[in-house]
Amino acid sequence: ALREPPPPALDLFDLDEQFASERVRLAKLTNKCSEEHLEFYITQSAEILGITEKLPEGRKGAKACLEVILRELTNWKKITHDTSMGGIGGGELGLGPHL
Repeated sequence: ALREPPPPALDLFDLDEQFASERVRLAKLTNKCSEEHLEFYITQSAEILGITEKLPEGRKGAKACLEVILRELTNWKKITHDTSMGGIGGGELGLGPHL
């Protein structure tokens, strides 16, 4: 007699986390971490925001993530300042709507 195959093990896969927005995922991460987990928090936040994609394979630590964020924030501030002073400016940070 033929038996029906067992259902897939979906309980091991968190669908809510996969389809959650960046904001929701960051909020969950923030609630989960404490000061002792700062490096983990930075690297996971960078992963959620797509920052780690901009890093070379060997440099995906918290320090490298912060370097990218600060560099892009500085460039954004320069562009914004130039625009407010009558310059051309514009452009996208590549960090989404977060900064």
